[in-house]
Parts: sequence; structure tokens; C-alpha cells
Amino acid sequence: MIKKSGKTYSRTVNSLFISHTSLNRFLQVSEAIILANDLLQNPEFYDRVATHPGFDLADVSPEIIAGLMCETHIKMSVHLYYATNAHLPIDGFDDISNPSCIHLNVWNINRSAASICNTIIHSCVHAVNAYNSQLDFGHGGNAAGGKDNTAPFWIGALAQRMVSDDEAVITPFRHDPDLPVKKVQIPDVDSLVGFSQSMWLTC
Repeated sequence: MIKKSGKTYSRTVNSLFISHTSLNRFLQVSEAIILANDLLQNPEFYDRVATHPGFDLADVSPEIIAGLMCETHIKMSVHLYYATNAHLPIDGFDDISNPSCIHLNVWNINRSAASICNTIIHSCVHAVNAYNSQLDFGHGGNAAGGKDNTAPFWIGALAQRMVSDDEAVITPFRHDPDLPVKKVQIPDVDSLVGFSQSMWLTC
């Protein structure tokens, strides 16, 4: 449980089901999903968000953001796609029209599961903000420079550090400047289900 300013946020531990047969080409994505699930059941994660001094470009406190992440019920999905340029270091894109979708660029998933977890949690912060649209705790434009202390980037980096025992190199979410042109056509991979019951990711 997390208790701040007299309010207690409780976490419900959920069962996790991963179909490795449908993810055998993308095992690091499967591992990242498991890491994200474990993290989202960890009260220490929310406590560390809640006690952060303050986020840039946010009109709400870190404590409230932590509470919203605990209390907002969202069912999300992970989608894999090919970015237009295979040579750019692009992790994915923020889907404004459907914020419950996490889009990962196949050209750039050959990285650590902890780094992919960073991307997943970054997208989750956006989703929570979208479902609480009367508030604003995004990061403005998509350029990563100068955004380290915005909620999506900072919480994503926190996730990467926590699931990797403080991995030395933190990779911020590198956004795709173009619309995706091709999704991965793999059964089940494009419909990974997640974050039902207070941000719970399963597939």
C-alpha cells in the first residue's frame, strides 16, 4: 500500500499469462511485459513517483499522478509495427487517437527488456493522462531533449532503473516522426492484452 497525505492506495495482485509460442521471435518484448507487470504491482514504484519533487509541464503533483496510476482502470494493447525508416533509432509513437495502444517499432526492439519496459511505462503515463484529460502531465512535443523531468520520460526512466537494478544507460522514448506504414502480421502478437485492473498488462 501507498499512504500519502492520509490517503492509502492499495494494489491488487493479478495473475499474469504470457503466450511465449506467439512471441518466440520477440522474447525481449515478452520479458518487458513481465517486467512492467511486476513493476505495476510494486508499491515502491508508486511511492517513488509520489515523492518526486515535481514534474515539468505538469499542472498536477507527482503524488496525484501516482494515485491516478493506481486507480485508473485501463485495458491496453501492445502493437508491433515497422517504422518508415529502418535506420533511425525510433522506439515507437504516442497514439493520440487511441492512447490505450502501445506501439513498438520492430526495427528497434533489439534492445534490453528494461529499455522496452521504459517505453511501455512511458506510454502508460500518457494513457492515464488521456483518461484524466482535465489534467495535463505530458511532455509537449516529441523531441526528447530537455524532457527528462516530464512525467512520461521521468517515470519511464524510473521504471528502467528499477527493473534493471539501476541500469547505467537510460534510454528515453525516441518517438517516430512519421505515421507507421506497415504493421507486423503475426497472429496474436498484434493483440497482446494488457493493463486491465489498474494498469495490469497481460497477453
